[in-house]
Amino acid sequence: MSETPIPYAGGHDGPKRVLRLHTRRGVVAKAGVTIGIDGSHYHQPWGTAVFDIPADRPVHVAVSQGNGQIGVAATVLTPDQPAELEYRGPAALYLAGSIGPPGTVKQRGCLLQLAILVLVPLIALALALVLVLGLL
Repeated sequence: MSETPIPYAGGHDGPKRVLRLHTRRGVVAKAGVTIGIDGSHYHQPWGTAVFDIPADRPVHVAVSQGNGQIGVAATVLTPDQPAELEYRGPAALYLAGSIGPPGTVKQRGCLLQLAILVLVPLIALALALVLVLGLL
């Protein structure tokens, strides 16, 4: 796979390495993500994006959806850490996303979504039963 990395915009003249960032949708997701590398922002589709980053200093990596306020997650990648991260969008857009090494991030809000999907119909059924039994 020969993906051309997006050049680093911070004006760094030292050694560079390639960051591979895998973005995965949550249950509900916007059309794409905004990736911030040391304050420079890139609008990308879901999937894998590659970036040139400095190899000799920490780099701030942030990911969000929509206008930059939805599903926000951020981390600082140090030179001694592998240059591969995974972002996982939340199950509900008002929650934060998760970012970290691949295979370690979990989707936030799944239990909340499940509770809403189960409890709302149960409450509606209980109210209907109360109304029906109350009218008999």
